[in-house]
Amino acid sequence: MLKSKIKTHKIGNSYNQPHFFILNKGRNSGKPSPEWYSNSFVFLADSEEERWHFYYLCQALWQGKYFHQLLIGSVIEFIRIDEFAVALHHANITISQNKADFTELLGYFKQLDEHQTNLTKQIKLIHQVRQSMIYKMLHK
Repeated sequence: MLKSKIKTHKIGNSYNQPHFFILNKGRNSGKPSPEWYSNSFVFLADSEEERWHFYYLCQALWQGKYFHQLLIGSVIEFIRIDEFAVALHHANITISQNKADFTELLGYFKQLDEHQTNLTKQIKLIHQVRQSMIYKMLHK
């Protein structure tokens, strides 16, 4: 089970083994990151391969809003570490039965992330053009 690999991160702790962080408070609970959050769990992996496997699994589950069903709390929602570990464990068992499908899904996610990055750049350029047009109009 994954419970022994997932710990509550304490600010100031450093980790020598491969690891990543998982946000545990708010609507983005379950979101993985290589950088720590103030409210996060840390996943301590045995190898880089295991680290990236679970990082991308968490990323896929978070994007699919899989962890929303585990959120509790009326003001600030959060996810319990035990429930998170069990959910991640079950998801890992499920994808291990369809490894090729999961790999294909990650490829699609990567393509979608690239498209999103390009669209974000285009939106920034549109805003810059608008600012430039207003500037030119006001400074004739």
